[in-house]
Amino acid sequence: MTSGTRSTITLGCVLNDPRFTFWSILRHGIRSRAADHGIAVIDQAAGAVEAQVEMVADLLRRRVHALILGPAHETRAFAQHLELARLARVPVIEVDGGILEGYVSATVRSNERQGLMRVAELLVAHLGDRMRIALIAGPRNRRAEIMAEVLRQWPGVQIVAQSTGDWTRDSGRRLAEEWLRTGQPIDAIFAANDPMALGVVDAVEALNLTGSIAVVGFDGLPEALRAINSGAMLATVNQDPLCIGQQAVDTALQALRSEPVERQILTPGELITRDTVTESALRALDLLPGIMRDLIESNAERQRLQEEIIAAQRSTIQELSTPIIPIDARTLIVPLIGAIDSTRAAQMTQTILEAIDDQRADDVIIDITGIAVVDTSVANHLVQTAQAASLLGAHVTLAGMSPEVAQTIVQLGIKLGQLTTCSNLQTALEVVQRRRGRR
Repeated sequence: MTSGTRSTITLGCVLNDPRFTFWSILRHGIRSRAADHGIAVIDQAAGAVEAQVEMVADLLRRRVHALILGPAHETRAFAQHLELARLARVPVIEVDGGILEGYVSATVRSNERQGLMRVAELLVAHLGDRMRIALIAGPRNRRAEIMAEVLRQWPGVQIVAQSTGDWTRDSGRRLAEEWLRTGQPIDAIFAANDPMALGVVDAVEALNLTGSIAVVGFDGLPEALRAINSGAMLATVNQDPLCIGQQAVDTALQALRSEPVERQILTPGELITRDTVTESALRALDLLPGIMRDLIESNAERQRLQEEIIAAQRSTIQELSTPIIPIDARTLIVPLIGAIDSTRAAQMTQTILEAIDDQRADDVIIDITGIAVVDTSVANHLVQTAQAASLLGAHVTLAGMSPEVAQTIVQLGIKLGQLTTCSNLQTALEVVQRRRGRR
């Protein structure tokens, strides 16, 4: 297929549950790289293989030119439909593994063994080669098994416990609590993904064991970066889902041009520790505007994913003074975190007004969810900012108005004037879209 016909290519994409940040970032990598090449993307997602099989069937009926598939778990359920793809000469690019049977042109995934080796080396350097470690596996996933294999290089290392969670934070917390309450001597706990590792952190903190147990995860998600920065986690491995998604599109194009493609493409994993977390967090922050734009363009079914990205945003933008996030050419989001004194309030107003002027924005959403205290001073500064923004032709919407904050403002007798208020950022985005539609 020549570059002259590239604009006619339609890429079908079926991925795992977008509520997991890993998959939302991978999806953004696919969409951004496809946009670079002028390729149309029909993307769908589900957390159940049965639903994914129906999606694949639908995409083949629509005669997509290539298919990118990220199974919810290891399965043979796609075999029949993948055979139809082979007969129709539709390249199938698998991302992150999981297809146990059927036609696949290439698999793009992170080099998990390399990443786990670096985790093991860090743990041994940190705790010594006679440490006692517990492993939390994910369902139908080999990360914990590979970790155990890697650790055999140090005969003195003891695997004192091992169990399987369900990828959720709650399962990591529950398993860690069961081990730690028995008094089992444990120096480190490895979890096969970051949400389960964060659950371990919750259990360790609840039992006042912070600092005595090293916690490591896998995925490089924004909330894990925050835990590493605070010292609650020792490390994680960034699989770089953005790179995986982009590489999948490149590989699909190679296959469509009848160029040879490697059957197994491994992207490098990056070990993230406290020494490297700042750089990693900034890279994660750079992704947020693009992911937010993806979400706004998506249909109503994907609105729930906004909450996941918003949560990631709050976790990664830690105590930056006044971060300005443009989500399109006309809308700015300003997430405020921590305490606001008079100096920071003045700087906040100046930064927002400069951003409005520079980007010709006509809507500003100030998210106060992360502000520790909303008192008379903070509320008055917000009103003054809204009034000044209005003079520049921009409307300010205040997100994160909890019942407690609303009651405080009423008790203080503060008039919010031209400020539109919403309970959360998602609602604020919807309000802005509706107001824009009436203009």
